[in-house]
Amino acid sequence: MNNPLVSIVVPIYNMGDKIELCVKSILCQDYSNFEVILVDDGSQDNSLEVCNKIALTSPIVKVVHTENRGSGPARNSGIDCAKGKYIYFPDADDYIEPNTLTILVRAIQENEADLVVFGFRNVNTKGTTTSIKQYPDLFKNGSEIRAGYKDYMTTMSKYGIQGAPWNKFFDLDVIRKNGVRYPSLRRHQDEGFIGRYMCYVKRVHFISDVLYTYYTNDLTLEWKKYPVDYIDAVIGLNEVRKETILTWNKNDKITHELISKEYICNVIKSLELSFSPKMNFDRKQRKKWLRQAIDKTGIRHVAEPSILRPYQRIMMAIIKRMPLLILYLALYGKVSIELKKKK
Repeated sequence: MNNPLVSIVVPIYNMGDKIELCVKSILCQDYSNFEVILVDDGSQDNSLEVCNKIALTSPIVKVVHTENRGSGPARNSGIDCAKGKYIYFPDADDYIEPNTLTILVRAIQENEADLVVFGFRNVNTKGTTTSIKQYPDLFKNGSEIRAGYKDYMTTMSKYGIQGAPWNKFFDLDVIRKNGVRYPSLRRHQDEGFIGRYMCYVKRVHFISDVLYTYYTNDLTLEWKKYPVDYIDAVIGLNEVRKETILTWNKNDKITHELISKEYICNVIKSLELSFSPKMNFDRKQRKKWLRQAIDKTGIRHVAEPSILRPYQRIMMAIIKRMPLLILYLALYGKVSIELKKKK
């Protein structure tokens, strides 16, 4: 195994109390040739100050400061600065094992892979491991994957590729050559990036190693992670799907149905979020927003896949056939139940 430079890009937003643990796990790698690019995405806490202090202690750490645009554009800024052969995107509040880079470089160089997918564990706020995702050790050709993508569509599916970038290792040459970028979305930007990258992948190496620890957020704070313009992210991701996954095999019915289901579920979630305190709507404003959102998404005209769950089927029937007041009451009921469960 040769020793190519690896670029590690960490987007940071208001993580001043957590970033040091993540960076410490990176700097403790037993692989010697890597750079760390900390991208402060316009944090409002002391994140930038903490990043600058870290950079003073290590010559391989570089700090980039941008205005707040979201983690996707922040990672794009890191890509622009990166000098490596390979690139990795951990989150700022998580942890990687000390031998992660050594294993990943070896894995991507075997049989000239251009993507490595590896296992991870989920740890809750009490420090308890709640689940472990582990992959079989095997190679898959990119053309074979694109021909039937259903087993790769979610992080937790058997060979999950879609989802977060933190359990994947990318070839920076592929990114540069094909202009692969994270879309400028406030949510689902990772999904869009991976779909774009997969358009050019020739060979994927799944490895059985569990190298990443993902610290689950407090579910009672779930609404806080959704931006007020979440509906634009939902529409934006669906547009990226049309340009990527949906073009690979028009006869891949199951994957197409999965994407239709994803879009319907995400639109309904965005409608539920109209009751979030962030939106600051009164009843009249909320009803007006719901009407505009339904028109904007075109959800009435989306064909319902056979795999749609009962709740989404009911909501689609209400959206298509019932007065807006019925939809309002149904959403209010669903949100009220969910909030009671989290108390």
